Amino acid sequence: MKTLTTAICITTALGASLAWADNTIVKVPRENGAVHQEFKNLLNDTLSRFRSGVGRVELQGESGNNQTCNANFYTSGETTFVTMSVENGDFYNEFYIDHPHQSFKKILFQNLIMNDNNVELKVVQRDGGYSIVTDGKQLKLSSKVRGNESPTCQFSLAQARLHEGETE
Repeated sequence: MKTLTTAICITTALGASLAWADNTIVKVPRENGAVHQEFKNLLNDTLSRFRSGVGRVELQGESGNNQTCNANFYTSGETTFVTMSVENGDFYNEFYIDHPHQSFKKILFQNLIMNDNNVELKVVQRDGGYSIVTDGKQLKLSSKVRGNESPTCQFSLAQARLHEGETE
């Protein structure tokens, strides 16, 4: 029985290692505009529908706890400003994706994590950060600010409402 348990543990550990190895992690350079360019690449199908390149993408979805989530991505050529709220004010955060005048002092890392199913843009800062995961059809958004972490909200990109020319 001990041999069987050891074999299961080793197989599980190897399976976890193999699953981890399937991710490709690319460090996003610490230069103004780099994270925003990766964000625009992730949502190219949606953002390319703005004729002027400027507008708001409004998303409504829900968290794993069945809470209503709302997110707005106010995008321009240089940056995107994000607002995220979870039902009844349980969580609210707003942040810039790569503001053109930001300092990199607070940023610990910014990565693009790719696997067969989706791509994640993850920025971790000393006092927060955010994660945007998409497979081209769905978008998952989570963020953290001063120790308060949001639930992961999931949105359908097919149901995104676009507001041409609208800015923050």
